[in-house]
Amino acid sequence: MSVKFIAGVIAALTLAACSAQSQDAGTAPAMTMGNGVDNQIEIAGLTREEAGTTLSMARDGAADPSAFRMNSTRVVLPSVTTAQPSWVVLHPVKAGVPDGDIVAGFVRVDQGRTAPVVIETNYRADAGDSFLVMLHEDANDDGVFDFVFRDDGVNVEDIAVFEGNVMVAHILTLPE
Repeated sequence: MSVKFIAGVIAALTLAACSAQSQDAGTAPAMTMGNGVDNQIEIAGLTREEAGTTLSMARDGAADPSAFRMNSTRVVLPSVTTAQPSWVVLHPVKAGVPDGDIVAGFVRVDQGRTAPVVIETNYRADAGDSFLVMLHEDANDDGVFDFVFRDDGVNVEDIAVFEGNVMVAHILTLPE
């Protein structure tokens, strides 16, 4: 028998033993969504309000500003409790799957309980539409929602809030 063959058999047996040990140790619990102990989003009793936003701008040297009106929607959560300053963020749900690349609306809340929490959105938010509402930690406590993709293009600076394997988030359907 060659040395390469013996080394290959030893490597295969070692790999099999390690694999068996990791299976016996159990797998890590799956990530879930919901409320934690220190961080909670109350969604029972949420409301949806049609609103309007008026923006105005003036060109350099112009005497009068131009104004335009946009439709907007307010999503009102009864309360949010956080262990640190955080962002309450809405992501649309498309074909049953949250689209984490799109931020439909967000609002900052301080540590502790905030009631009510009003999120303004100019994203289409009709009755019956679904959204993922979740907490993002204000990682650097600068009051700016840093939803800028970094590193591998997956993570954002103001990261999602987890308690253990629970991401503090809920999928909600907007009422009439």
